[in-house]
Amino acid sequence: MNIAQFFRNPRTHDYSKRYWGHDYIFNPVDGGKRGQMSGWGEGIKAGDYLILQNGDATTRYQVTHIEYHNDPEDMWIADVKFAPR
Repeated sequence: MNIAQFFRNPRTHDYSKRYWGHDYIFNPVDGGKRGQMSGWGEGIKAGDYLILQNGDATTRYQVTHIEYHNDPEDMWIADVKFAPR
């Protein structure tokens, strides 16, 4: 985490409604306590929260690391950790 992210308030990105250009693939790790993701969408930074669909409910993960691709620019890979509300 860089110094700018340290002072920035985390944002929440709702990915519970998936659509073209705003979608993801989730690979659970350690029984779902952590995960690896690949997705599309802009503005996500380390420290932010992602709301994901979990059956009929939602669950929340915090982004611990994220990297954006060069092409397409809105495609990313991220490491996340479970962050109960």
